[in-house]
Amino acid sequence: MTDIRIADKNETLNLALEVAGQAMFEFDPASNNLSWSGQETLASFLGVDESLNLASFDDLASLIAPEDVVVRERAVQQAKTGGQGYAVEYRVRSSDDGWRWFEERGSWLSFGGESRLIGVLRTIHEQKSREDHLSWLVTYDELTGQLNRQRVKELLDQHVSMEQGGAYIMVGIDNLGAVNSDFGFDIADEVIVETSSRLSNALGDEQALGRVAGTKFGIILSASAAEDVRGICNRLLGTVRESLYETAKGSLAISVCAGVTPLTEELTNAETAMAQAEAALDAARQIGPSSWSTFSDKTDRVSRRKRNAEMSDIILTALNERRIELAYQPIVSDVDEEHIKYECLIRMMHDGEEVPPAKFIPIAEHLGLVHLLDRRALELATYALRKDPRILLNVNVSWETVKDAVWAEGYLSHLRANRDLANRITVELTETQAVDALEASKEFVSEIKEIGCEFALDDFGAGYTSFRNLKALDIDVLKIDGSFVTGVSSSRDNQLFVRTLLDLARNFGMKTVAEWVDNDADAMLLKGLGVDYLQGFHIGRPELRPEWSQNNDKSTQARTARKA
Repeated sequence: MTDIRIADKNETLNLALEVAGQAMFEFDPASNNLSWSGQETLASFLGVDESLNLASFDDLASLIAPEDVVVRERAVQQAKTGGQGYAVEYRVRSSDDGWRWFEERGSWLSFGGESRLIGVLRTIHEQKSREDHLSWLVTYDELTGQLNRQRVKELLDQHVSMEQGGAYIMVGIDNLGAVNSDFGFDIADEVIVETSSRLSNALGDEQALGRVAGTKFGIILSASAAEDVRGICNRLLGTVRESLYETAKGSLAISVCAGVTPLTEELTNAETAMAQAEAALDAARQIGPSSWSTFSDKTDRVSRRKRNAEMSDIILTALNERRIELAYQPIVSDVDEEHIKYECLIRMMHDGEEVPPAKFIPIAEHLGLVHLLDRRALELATYALRKDPRILLNVNVSWETVKDAVWAEGYLSHLRANRDLANRITVELTETQAVDALEASKEFVSEIKEIGCEFALDDFGAGYTSFRNLKALDIDVLKIDGSFVTGVSSSRDNQLFVRTLLDLARNFGMKTVAEWVDNDADAMLLKGLGVDYLQGFHIGRPELRPEWSQNNDKSTQARTARKA
C-alpha cells in the first residue's frame, strides 16, 4: 500500500511539473548520475531526440550553448561553495537545430553526509522570444524590417554631431491614400513593404535606411555618396517606378518623391535635418510624381506656408460640411461596468479618411481656428446628450478658447443655453494650460461650475500645478497623465507617483481618472490603489458614431434587452 501511495504521489508531481512547464532533477556528484522526474516526457520537454541519454551532467551540458555552459558551471560551483541556491538561464539545442531557452534553479542538499544537487528546469522560451521581439522593435520597424524612426534619428544625430558631412533624404510614396481607399489597408501595407525592399536594393548596405513615418523613408548618405546625390535620387525614383507592383488585388503603378537636405556644419541636430528634408519632399511633390528637390530657405518658408494654408482650408471646409465628428471613449468606475460615461475626442474626416488630431489641432491653434473646433465639439456633445438621457460626457476645451474673453464667452453662452444638460457635462483642460493662464482659467472654471458643469484637470502630473493652484481652480476631477499609468503594475516608481497623486486628490476632495489603461493587471492595481475611474484601450477604444448616438429609441431598447 505504501509503495502505491508513493507511486501516486510521484505521478501527481510529474504531472504538475509537466503542466507548469518544468522538470525536476537530482544530481549525485559521487556517481555522476543525473536522474529526472517525468523521464518519459523529458525529451519532448527539452525539444531533443528521444534517443538521447541524459543520465549525467555531461550529457546535459553537451546540449547547452557553449558560452552558456561556462556560466552554468560557475553558478553551480559557487552555490556548492557558498551554501546558497543558484539561478541561471541558458539555451538548449533542440532536435530541429534551433535553440530553446530554459531557466535552471537549484540548491545543494546533504543526504547522509553526501551532497546532492536538487534542481528544477523551467522553460522560458516564449518569454525570451517576447523579450527579443520587444528588443528588436526598439531598433526596427515591424512592418518593413528596416530601421525605425527613433533609430534613424539617433544615427542622424551621431552623424551630424561628428560633422561627417553627407546628406539626408526623405522618400515618400505618392498618393498611397488612394490605394488605401480603393484596395484597403492590407494592399497599402504590401506597397509599403515592396517600396522598402526596392529602396534597400537600390542603396545597398552602405547607407542607412529606415521607415520614419507611415509612407515615408529616411536615408542617411555618407559624404562620398552625397557627391552623387542626383544620381542616387534618380536611381531611387527609377527603381520604384520601373516595374508594376504585384499585389493580392492586382498590379499597381507606384511612384515616390524625394526631399534632400545636405548635412552641413550649420545643422546641429537630427530633428532640424528631418524637418528640412520633409519640407524639400513637399516641394518635390509640387513638381509632380517621381520628382526630387533639395532644401533651401525658400523651400522651408513655402512648404510651411503651403501646409498651413492647405490645412486651414481643410479645417474650415470640414466645419462647413459637418465633417467634424466626435469619437467617444468610455470612462468607467470598474472594468465590467456598463458604458455610460465617455470622453469626447474630436475627429476630422477628409477624402473619406480620418485625419489624425496631431495633423490638424496644432495648426488650428497656430492659425486661431481652434476655438471653432472647441465650439463644434461642444455642440455635438450637447446634441448627443439630448439623444440619450442616460449618458455623461467629458468635453475638452483648448487654452486658446479659455484665455480669450470673446471666445470663452461664446463657449459659455452655449453651455448656458443648454443649462438643463450641464450636470451631465465635465469640461476638461490640460494641467499645463490651466497653470499657464491661471487667472483666465479660474474665471472660466468659476463660470462653468455656476452653470452646473464639473471641471476636470487633464494630464495631471505632467505639469507643475502647485497646491495653491489646485485649490484656486476648484477642480472636481483629476485625470492622471497616462505616462504614469502605462505599465504601472510592473513599475514601482509609477506606483509611488500614482499613490502620491491619489492622496493629494483625496485631501482636496477630488475624484480621479487613470488614463491609458491598456491591460487588466494595471486596471486591477489602479482600482486597488483607489482610483475612481479608468480610461484606456483596455476599457474601450474611441468609437465614431456608436450605437447609442444613432437612434435613441432603438439603442435604449437594445441596452434594456441586454440588461434583461
